Amino acid sequence: MNSTLTGAGAVYLAQVRAELSDLPAGELEDVVQDVSGHLTEVAAEFGAEPTLADLQQRLGTPRQYANELRTSAGYPPRSPAISQSQLSAGWNALRWGAVAGTVGPFFIAVAIFAWSRNETAFFGVLGLGVLFGAAFLGVQALQGNDPRIVLDTPQGARGATSVRGWIDQIPPHIRHELVTIGQPVWWVTRGVIGAGGFFALFGANSVTVVGAIAGAAVSIWIGRKTQQDRRWLWYVVPLNVAAAIAVPSFLAAAYSGASFGFLKNYNDFRGHPATTGRAQSVDGLMLNGVTISNIYPFDAQGKQVSVRLYDQDGNPIDLDLQNCANAFGSGRRETGNVFPQAVVMPDSGGYAGPDNCKDSTKAPFAPPTALKPTAVRPSAGRPTPLPSSSTVRPSSTPTR
Repeated sequence: MNSTLTGAGAVYLAQVRAELSDLPAGELEDVVQDVSGHLTEVAAEFGAEPTLADLQQRLGTPRQYANELRTSAGYPPRSPAISQSQLSAGWNALRWGAVAGTVGPFFIAVAIFAWSRNETAFFGVLGLGVLFGAAFLGVQALQGNDPRIVLDTPQGARGATSVRGWIDQIPPHIRHELVTIGQPVWWVTRGVIGAGGFFALFGANSVTVVGAIAGAAVSIWIGRKTQQDRRWLWYVVPLNVAAAIAVPSFLAAAYSGASFGFLKNYNDFRGHPATTGRAQSVDGLMLNGVTISNIYPFDAQGKQVSVRLYDQDGNPIDLDLQNCANAFGSGRRETGNVFPQAVVMPDSGGYAGPDNCKDSTKAPFAPPTALKPTAVRPSAGRPTPLPSSSTVRPSSTPTR
């Protein structure tokens, strides 16, 4: 019987499930399905949606209800409480799992949205290190006990009840589809984005495709392995959290062509700027795809001059200074909009130390030839060359 429970009914069902959690998994699901149908019928009798107090007054507490089910179905009483050492092991395992599932994905998220290759590499490695390190310590904290001992801790029991309450809000037929169809799709997506994104940053396109396929295969294998050995959850759950952050970020960036974070760094590695589909997003000035590092202005007579440059809004057009002061200064990034800018002379030995460094503003190429002066003919409205001296004749004056 398919039934949908919401509100207090879903919470009550989650608490009953927790009381019966020691039953075999298959039998537990059958019992919970029967309880879900019974709770649906009881809730319908109230007219309005009942509260948790209404259900407890009618059916007893979830523990009382679960004990009655055990008695009627012939199940043994709930196993005695675990020892203090097992409680301690369960809490330590849960704590390290929480670190792996929060701190590790946090640094991975920072790496995804970082603005430089160094930041991406640093936070990416740090995030993976924290994730796998904390997960390993969580598995070790189990001390060989069944991983389900974390559910016997007060914190684990509260968390399981909350999660189960959320899950029970989903209609049963949708839950079935999510498990049978959604889970394999998620495994493939998680592997493709994780491995493909990693190889996209460091490898060629062919390596990226192979890495994405291999990542999908490994992700599926890990998913199947987790179903057999629940200790793998300490690794898989944090990876799922990180993938839940990375997958929509990559899909959104790929759809919009965004040039931020991981994708920006990928384009930097490949040697070309990321684009948004309209214009390039780069630092500095570009001409035909080549970065401009300096500007050498000349006047109409071919003489080099010094100027200040501004854009159409009056903002200075600044470029990084390349002089000796900047090369051997405090390391702070200095810019200027006076051109030509002084640059370190290659033959000054400046790179050997600041004492030998010399600047120069002289153009490293031959100056252009002087332009011929032009005159504007008023009647035509366009410039015409002035006649050369060889063709100018003095005007004649009458003599007497």
